[in-house]
Amino acid sequence: MKLKDIFKMVAIKRLSAVEIDASVSHQHELNGVRDLSAIFGLSGEKKRFPAKFLYLNDDSLLSEPKLIMEDGSVTWYDARANHPKRTEYRLYYSSSLLYEYAGEGDFLITGFDGKQVWFIIVENESEIAAQLLWLFDFDAEEIQAKRFRISDYQYDTHSLNVIEQLILEQLGFETDLSNDIDFDALLSRFTGKFPSTAEFSEYAREVSGVSSSMDHPDEVLLVWWAKEEQLFRALEKSIVEEQLKIGFDDVDHFISFAKSVLNRRNSRAGHAFENHIATILQEHNIIFDKGKLTEYKSKPDFLFPSAEIYQKVVASEAMQKNLTMLAAKTSCKDRWRQITKEAKLISPKHLITLEAAISIDQTDEMRRNGVQLIVPAEIQSSYKPDQKKWLMRFEDFIALVRERQKYFQVK
Repeated sequence: MKLKDIFKMVAIKRLSAVEIDASVSHQHELNGVRDLSAIFGLSGEKKRFPAKFLYLNDDSLLSEPKLIMEDGSVTWYDARANHPKRTEYRLYYSSSLLYEYAGEGDFLITGFDGKQVWFIIVENESEIAAQLLWLFDFDAEEIQAKRFRISDYQYDTHSLNVIEQLILEQLGFETDLSNDIDFDALLSRFTGKFPSTAEFSEYAREVSGVSSSMDHPDEVLLVWWAKEEQLFRALEKSIVEEQLKIGFDDVDHFISFAKSVLNRRNSRAGHAFENHIATILQEHNIIFDKGKLTEYKSKPDFLFPSAEIYQKVVASEAMQKNLTMLAAKTSCKDRWRQITKEAKLISPKHLITLEAAISIDQTDEMRRNGVQLIVPAEIQSSYKPDQKKWLMRFEDFIALVRERQKYFQVK
């Protein structure tokens, strides 16, 4: 899947006070729109398009960004159409979302799919804003309120990876992660039922086309996890479609089924991530315990080299320095703080994630709280230069625990 499958063109600007402050203006028009002629043209003809307006910001209480959506329209016209020499193009929008939710300096991303215009308003300095800037290849430092900037994104050549498609799903786009899956082989293997996560993870590795992680663990981790996500969505689609054919007893039955689908999707993504991490660690001869108790009934995802050794090193500061714990979260949000209470003898605590473009404020807070973030190499491109200096690759982490393992002479 490519971005051209969704948008023909994308532009971005920062919102100014005069555009969002109802006490100043109720005109519902945007400034600096001439660059949008690349999208709407300069024929002088008034054009009206259906539009979808979205507002997103980070919400610490939700695993996904807060999303407010409204349908409306936009009108592209030349306010000087009757003037023989002058033109003054304007873009009128019908929605009130900008007045109700947007703030000065927030980003307005305008996408056009050929029929409908998308107004995507994202809170400045939010993680979802950083992720969308990465997705559309915009540099925040170059975006102004005076004019729109057209994306130079390679729509025709760049295929979206699963991480990028999941970002689009947060906007409500159907990205069809089940593309390029052999449905017949999948349904034959699992007869239309969900297998255990461990069994499904093993199957994903089998059909991924990558049999070993020895040379490129960061790349292989992403390939295996992405393949399982695609396979799961394909199997889920088949099972859900079958249930829709059968129907539901009542509304409560439908709601219960829908909740179970969403809960399973979120839960399995995290377990699959852990399964592939464990397999890669085993391939690299790393000794670890998974999900074992330490203290306060906490269970770190991974403990190196073992829970047994962890319990024995309480009195030895030198031994404590060679202990390691790893938490695995496909996305962090505010949930990363949970790991600060795990394995109290270990600092820093390592956390591996697939989340793109975590904000500088969040990563700075992680540092202050003794959390070292690990991000697969391909996703690190979404982070700021100063952040990337601090981030670890999964390959780096494997090298670290291998060296510490020698201290305990674990073979």
